[in-house]
Amino acid sequence: MSEEEKKEECPSCEDTQKTSALPQASIIYLVESFFYQTMISLGKQMNPISKKFERDLEIAKFHIGIIEMLQEKTKGNLTPEEAEHINEILHTLRLAYLDEMKRT
Repeated sequence: MSEEEKKEECPSCEDTQKTSALPQASIIYLVESFFYQTMISLGKQMNPISKKFERDLEIAKFHIGIIEMLQEKTKGNLTPEEAEHINEILHTLRLAYLDEMKRT
Protein backbone atom coordinates (compact mmCIF):
# COMPACT_ATOMS: atom_id res chain seq x y z
CA MET A 1 0.00 0.00 0.00
CA SER A 2 1.44 3.35 -1.00
CA GLU A 3 1.69 6.33 1.36
CA GLU A 4 -1.03 8.05 -0.68
CA GLU A 5 -3.40 5.08 -0.25
CA LYS A 6 -2.71 5.05 3.49
CA LYS A 7 -3.61 8.74 3.70
CA GLU A 8 -6.85 8.12 1.81
CA GLU A 9 -7.71 5.20 4.10
CA CYS A 10 -7.06 7.19 7.27
CA PRO A 11 -6.58 10.88 6.51
CA SER A 12 -6.36 11.92 10.16
CA CYS A 13 -3.85 9.23 11.18
CA GLU A 14 -0.87 11.29 10.08
CA ASP A 15 -2.00 14.29 12.13
CA THR A 16 -2.68 12.08 15.15
CA GLN A 17 0.83 10.66 15.01
CA LYS A 18 2.34 14.16 14.92
CA THR A 19 0.33 15.43 17.90
CA SER A 20 0.60 12.33 20.07
CA ALA A 21 0.79 12.95 23.80
CA LEU A 22 3.42 10.26 24.23
CA PRO A 23 6.68 11.41 25.79
CA GLN A 24 9.84 11.54 23.73
CA ALA A 25 11.82 8.31 23.85
CA SER A 26 14.86 8.63 26.10
CA ILE A 27 17.06 6.60 28.42
CA ILE A 28 15.44 8.39 31.36
CA TYR A 29 11.96 7.40 30.23
CA LEU A 30 13.12 3.79 29.79
CA VAL A 31 14.72 3.65 33.23
CA GLU A 32 11.71 5.31 34.86
CA SER A 33 9.47 2.67 33.27
CA PHE A 34 11.52 0.00 35.04
CA PHE A 35 11.47 2.13 38.22
CA TYR A 36 7.67 2.09 38.33
CA GLN A 37 7.54 -1.63 37.54
CA THR A 38 9.95 -2.23 40.41
CA MET A 39 7.93 -0.10 42.83
CA ILE A 40 4.83 -2.09 41.90
CA SER A 41 6.73 -5.35 42.44
CA LEU A 42 7.89 -4.11 45.83
CA GLY A 43 4.30 -3.36 46.82
CA LYS A 44 5.09 0.34 47.16
CA GLN A 45 2.64 1.31 44.41
CA MET A 46 -0.68 -0.17 43.43
CA ASN A 47 -0.73 -2.45 40.42
CA PRO A 48 -2.80 -0.46 37.90
CA ILE A 49 -4.23 -3.63 36.37
CA SER A 50 -5.26 -5.56 39.48
CA LYS A 51 -5.85 -2.42 41.56
CA LYS A 52 -4.03 -4.17 44.43
CA PHE A 53 -0.76 -3.72 46.24
CA GLU A 54 1.24 -6.82 45.38
CA ARG A 55 4.75 -7.89 46.24
CA ASP A 56 7.10 -10.04 44.19
CA LEU A 57 10.66 -9.52 45.37
CA GLU A 58 12.11 -11.78 42.68
CA ILE A 59 10.62 -9.61 39.93
CA ALA A 60 11.72 -6.45 41.77
CA LYS A 61 15.30 -7.74 41.93
CA PHE A 62 15.13 -8.61 38.21
CA HIS A 63 14.02 -5.07 37.31
CA ILE A 64 16.76 -3.54 39.46
CA GLY A 65 19.23 -5.76 37.62
CA ILE A 66 17.97 -4.48 34.27
CA ILE A 67 18.54 -0.88 35.37
CA GLU A 68 22.02 -1.79 36.64
CA MET A 69 22.80 -3.42 33.29
CA LEU A 70 21.57 -0.34 31.40
CA GLN A 71 23.71 1.85 33.64
CA GLU A 72 26.78 -0.26 32.94
CA LYS A 73 26.18 -0.56 29.17
CA THR A 74 25.58 3.18 28.75
CA LYS A 75 28.51 4.31 30.93
CA GLY A 76 30.37 7.12 29.18
CA ASN A 77 27.46 7.78 26.80
CA LEU A 78 25.10 9.58 29.18
CA THR A 79 24.86 13.24 30.04
CA PRO A 80 25.83 14.04 33.63
CA GLU A 81 22.15 14.65 34.39
CA GLU A 82 21.11 11.27 32.96
CA ALA A 83 23.86 9.45 34.88
CA GLU A 84 22.89 11.17 38.14
CA HIS A 85 19.20 10.42 37.60
CA ILE A 86 19.93 6.73 37.10
CA ASN A 87 22.13 6.71 40.22
CA GLU A 88 19.31 8.25 42.26
CA ILE A 89 16.77 5.78 40.91
CA LEU A 90 19.01 2.83 41.75
CA HIS A 91 19.69 4.19 45.23
CA THR A 92 15.96 4.61 45.90
CA LEU A 93 15.12 1.14 44.59
CA ARG A 94 17.91 -0.58 46.52
CA LEU A 95 16.75 1.01 49.77
CA ALA A 96 13.13 0.07 49.05
CA TYR A 97 14.19 -3.50 48.23
CA LEU A 98 16.15 -3.79 51.48
CA ASP A 99 13.17 -2.42 53.38
CA GLU A 100 10.92 -5.09 51.88
CA MET A 101 13.50 -7.83 52.52
CA LYS A 102 13.38 -6.95 56.24
CA ARG A 103 9.62 -7.60 56.21
CA THR A 104 9.97 -11.21 55.06
